[in-house]
Amino acid sequence: MRLSAPRSIMGQLIGGTVIVQLLVFSIFLFFSVRQQFRDGKAHDRNRLQSQTGIIAGLLAEPLTDNDTDLLDHVFRAIQLTTTIKSARVTDAQGNTLRISGTDIPSELTPHERKLLPLLNRNEHYVRMRQDDGDDEGVQPVVTAGVVRGIVWMTQDNQLVTRTPVTVLQSLLIYAACALFGNLLLVYMLAPTMTRPLRQLSLATLKVQHDPNDLSPFPLPVVARNEAGALTASFNAMVNEIALQRRGTQETLNLLDAMLSGAPIGFAFYDRQLRYVRINERLAAMHGVPMEKHIGRRFRDLIPRGASTRVADEVERLVQRVFATGEAIAEYQLSGVLPGDEARRTWLVSYFPVTVNDDIRWVGVIASEVTQRVQAEESMRRSEKQAAAGRLAASIAHEINNPLEAVSNLLYLIRSGGTSSPQVQEYAAMAQQELSRVGEITQQTLRFYRQPSHPADVRIVDILRSVLVLHNGRMQSPRIDVRLRFADNLVLFGYAGELRQLFANLIGNAIDAMPNGGTLHLRARLAWVDGRRGVRITVADNGVGMSESVRERIFQPFFTTKEHSGTGLGLWASEEILDRHHACALVRSRRARFENDRSSGTVFSIYFPWDGVPRGPRIVQSAAQVLADHVV
Repeated sequence: MRLSAPRSIMGQLIGGTVIVQLLVFSIFLFFSVRQQFRDGKAHDRNRLQSQTGIIAGLLAEPLTDNDTDLLDHVFRAIQLTTTIKSARVTDAQGNTLRISGTDIPSELTPHERKLLPLLNRNEHYVRMRQDDGDDEGVQPVVTAGVVRGIVWMTQDNQLVTRTPVTVLQSLLIYAACALFGNLLLVYMLAPTMTRPLRQLSLATLKVQHDPNDLSPFPLPVVARNEAGALTASFNAMVNEIALQRRGTQETLNLLDAMLSGAPIGFAFYDRQLRYVRINERLAAMHGVPMEKHIGRRFRDLIPRGASTRVADEVERLVQRVFATGEAIAEYQLSGVLPGDEARRTWLVSYFPVTVNDDIRWVGVIASEVTQRVQAEESMRRSEKQAAAGRLAASIAHEINNPLEAVSNLLYLIRSGGTSSPQVQEYAAMAQQELSRVGEITQQTLRFYRQPSHPADVRIVDILRSVLVLHNGRMQSPRIDVRLRFADNLVLFGYAGELRQLFANLIGNAIDAMPNGGTLHLRARLAWVDGRRGVRITVADNGVGMSESVRERIFQPFFTTKEHSGTGLGLWASEEILDRHHACALVRSRRARFENDRSSGTVFSIYFPWDGVPRGPRIVQSAAQVLADHVV
């Protein structure tokens, strides 16, 4: 069975003390008792030799004189000696004369008899080992150079072990007392270390469970030693951490307040392009709650199937900052977010956030400038329109004078009656073409000179009149016209401008179907945001437009018709829409191959009922009326 070491300091100190004490005592006991045994054996051997010599000296006289009484007296004295276990005296031939003790045989052993020749020749002491392991001292009794007898003596073996056993008992008692004293000292001193450490352990476990809970601190200092100093240092460290945390929290609160209340969007990305922090402003720009951003990429917030063009551009910019470490300032980002069909524009700046010279995050500052960009675009468009208006007015004014002169000359030619029929025909054709030029000039002047006569207009009549004008153009490519008109649709507005608007839209639809197709015209009542109005739809299944073309169709001088277009039709149409406070929704799908019938363009225009106010009628001056009608 495997024993596990104690986990507490008290248990480890007690266990370590016991093990060390036992180890030291065992080593000391081993060497001490072994030495005691060695010394005891040497002492016993010397004593055996000494006692054997003394007995031999005492027996010299009775053996020489054959005094049996004295011999018996000596052996009685030997029996009273506690250190002598047994004694025996023999003559020189090994015959036993006297014996002391019952555990010694009366006859010599074969091993002892082998010593007789040596003992008879040498009077020195001899020590031999008996069969039972005891030492036996042998001393010849010599008088006048003659061996009178031989003393055979053994001593008590317990004398050899008695002193080491006594020493061992004393050492065991001392070891027990020393161990008890050490354990008592450990028991008294250990709490001065274990108690502070236990307090530190419990406090750190509580902080680990709840890092914001520092209530266990400061810990009481219960010892005046290193453990107490450790507790005091730990208290100081926790106090410093609390101060730093308080300062950090105040900074974070200030940062959160700045982020949440800032009129611009803030966010931070990690290296996986995930949001680690974002404010409400930027989350509102995305149309996604702030908490759904954290830990996710921008593209993860886009519904499946929606365009990720804006997300791709954002991730490209963030990766560029991570790669180069250089900030990107005031980058204009445009696109359409999911759930919002309007194109929006943002001004974004990306910057690296470094920690120890390592780019940990990338921050972004974003502000939506859609309205500003639209205002700037409107201003540029207005400037272009003003320039085009001045140019058109100048050209129309200069054309009108010679045009009137030529018209008069043609009138004279036709009314003179002297010209041939062919000349008359040519003059009529010239007069017709001049009328057409005059109409173009008049339309050009009307682009930027507002008529002053709004009236109730029947929408269906205007649409039908425009179709009559384009009837010839719709015959050759075999364009099928499908009408769906509600009855009695009346709109208060400028009839000429509305006719011009629908003529531009229908003409563009016809141009978009060079190989034929279907033209849909619809007019119905509509309600938008609680306002009554009329919705006109002009749709075709022509070649369609790309997104870049769709964004520029209302710009002046922009055209996709290489030779026949002027780029002024839809530009003038936008002015008409603005004057009637109408709104247009344009949707288009570009053809992917020839005769692709899934392509086409839809113009859906909503005219509010009160788009043109019904104010007091202002009568035009005679000069202006004349200018509106004279070519």
